[in-house]
Amino acid sequence: MTDHNTLIIEEFRSTGSRVGGFFEGAPLLLLHHTGAKTATERISPLMYQGLREGYAIFASKEGAPNNPDWFHNLLANPDVTVEVGSETIEVTARVAEGAEREPIWT
Repeated sequence: MTDHNTLIIEEFRSTGSRVGGFFEGAPLLLLHHTGAKTATERISPLMYQGLREGYAIFASKEGAPNNPDWFHNLLANPDVTVEVGSETIEVTARVAEGAEREPIWT
């Protein structure tokens, strides 16, 4: 985990999920995931979109041509935990397919 992420995680937890800087005002969650190759637990702060049943996160890597490491980790180990606000929730990650993608992107 980078020092930058560590600071964001500490701020998220100490303020009830509100952080400043790049994430200020954005909905933010902490994704707990397991490394695909290392089996090491990792935590990634990510912006999300709330859905009727769950959350959408986006593997955009700020426009990079390849996916972020956490995306590959979710493909290998989809059972994860997210911290949203003051809640910690166990979820199963999956890639949105077909018709379910449209309401996420519109």
